[in-house]
Order: sequence, then structure tokens, then C-alpha cells
Amino acid sequence: MFVYKYKRLIEDFVNEVIPVEDFERDYLNTFKNETERMDTFFEILNGVFEAVDSYWNECLPGQENAFEISEQQLRKEVSEALVKINSLSNIL
Repeated sequence: MFVYKYKRLIEDFVNEVIPVEDFERDYLNTFKNETERMDTFFEILNGVFEAVDSYWNECLPGQENAFEISEQQLRKEVSEALVKINSLSNIL
């Protein structure tokens, strides 16, 4: 199932196996080039895409706005998405 490549990438980021720069590059590339239908997982994965797209390396925690988020906020949002992916994966 295609979702596992996203799950692995997200887990690596959340567990600090890969730095934010690698996650940003790899996630955006993977999402933009996805060829399989996302159906059930689209809303979650698109939310991560939007969070990654909003990430700005110079944004500090507490200075986030509607267009820019910090690495800390990105990690929070990605962690929440991972919980949703895991929950949904267990149901399917």
C-alpha cells in the first residue's frame, strides 16, 4: 500500500532520523509525484503537504502565522498526522 512510504518518511522525521530539510524535500517530491489514488488518506497526507509547504526555517516557535510555521509546529502537525495514519491503517 502506497501509504507506507509516507508513514516511513513521517516516522523518520518525527523520530529525528532525518533533518527537517530532508523531510521537506523528500515529502514534497513524493507527494507531488504520487501516481496512486490516495482516497482514504488524502486529507491527512494533504494536510502534511500544506504544513511542509508552510514551514519556514527562520520562523521561531510562537511566531507562526497563517502562512509560516516553525520546525516545532511542523513536527507537532506531522506527529498528529502520524497518529491519524496509524489509526486509519488499523481500521482498514
